[in-house]
Amino acid sequence: MLYFSNSQANNLPDLGSPDLVEYDKQTEQQLGRAFNTALHTQYQLFNDLETNAYIRELGHKLASFTGDNRNYRFYIINDSSINAFAGPDGIIGIHTGLIEATETEDELAAVIAHEISHVTQNHLSRRYEYSATNGNINSIASVIAAILIGMYDPSAGMATLMGGMGYNLQQQLKNSRMHESEADSIGIELLYKAGYNPHAMGDFFGRLSKASQLDTFKAPEILRTHPVSEHRLAEAENRAQNLGKQNHLKPESYLNFIKMRLRALESTQAPFDSKTTSSADKEACYNQALKLIESGKTVAKCLAEYANKTENLPVFTTALVESYTKNDTDLSAEKLEKLNKLIEFKLELHPNNPSIPLRYSRLLAKLGKTQQGIDLLEKAEKNLKYRYELYNELAELYSKKQKESYVYIYLAKANFEIGNIDRSEYFLKRSKETLNKNSNKLKQEIFIFEDKISKLLKNNDKKENN
Repeated sequence: MLYFSNSQANNLPDLGSPDLVEYDKQTEQQLGRAFNTALHTQYQLFNDLETNAYIRELGHKLASFTGDNRNYRFYIINDSSINAFAGPDGIIGIHTGLIEATETEDELAAVIAHEISHVTQNHLSRRYEYSATNGNINSIASVIAAILIGMYDPSAGMATLMGGMGYNLQQQLKNSRMHESEADSIGIELLYKAGYNPHAMGDFFGRLSKASQLDTFKAPEILRTHPVSEHRLAEAENRAQNLGKQNHLKPESYLNFIKMRLRALESTQAPFDSKTTSSADKEACYNQALKLIESGKTVAKCLAEYANKTENLPVFTTALVESYTKNDTDLSAEKLEKLNKLIEFKLELHPNNPSIPLRYSRLLAKLGKTQQGIDLLEKAEKNLKYRYELYNELAELYSKKQKESYVYIYLAKANFEIGNIDRSEYFLKRSKETLNKNSNKLKQEIFIFEDKISKLLKNNDKKENN
């Protein structure tokens, strides 16, 4: 589990009082909301729609095998360091550098499974309980601060944990080793259940360890927060060997497509090594499409062909839409009708993928069809687990139509999604103040949302008064 600079730590939200002595489900959810707000307001998240959709699909697939009913959420940190972390209430963070460093989807799944296992085994709360039992706790905020700090500076994060919690060094290291071993063991079983190679965890950490030995000045951050020893690698290999043969196949991986997006967005895209297989042909097409999207000149000829095939990944559909959005070429009525039908079809196949409706709503707005974009997003809302981007997009579209009260209600919802209750209450108040008295639909929506916030605040008050 990961353990940001000291100046960043000073800006952290208030995450608990010094006399907080129990870490129950409600406390964990409160900490999760505060942690989520900090991630979205103080740190640089990587907001590429397709990359997030991919990581979240992978993460939730793995989490579905835990039997844990936590509200898992997966976020990408825009940071080139090879790292990942687990925070309270099932929040998992993956650095862009880690995605780039993995060679296979199995390796990426291995790290995510490891972090999920830190959550299922309650390692954060167990650290808290240890410190509370020994009478050394200043505030549970120290634990959260240590995780946040360690996203960017692992050594500073550990120092925060040691100093803020008053841990005994020997006991802390013992707990850390025990938790890492436990997360390996549970994570390898998760990999196996989800159809991934259970050897991938040991292989990835072992490969990083060997590479770091050649560069003694800078080991990957993930090795500093997840120390690798020969014993740990042997345990991982033994655990994987004992699981036996898998009986089911993984779906097609699209890690390579995501890595292309990362390279294109970072303007460091290397030439693609095209081979003669159909998979490589698809990858070559996608690689070309990304270059043309960036130039804004034309649409890759192969893109529509791959986008229209049922079996192909949604990244081709969203790349086609993105090409039209960034391209100055006019869309004929016939092409737009075909695109409408394609989007409808892909949404039926991938109802939980937010990149499809969000990309298309932006194209519709560019074409002056703002209301059609609004209708698309409001229809997609019920199927999506992650709605922060969708609510912000709806607020922007309604601002084009100069409907203030709708802008504010969606900003309120966006802030609620990331746990920022104060900002959510502020925008809800502004929505009510600017409400057209004849807008019964919005009036009902405001009432329902206001009730949702008030119930949450009442639960928090009960917790504080107990």
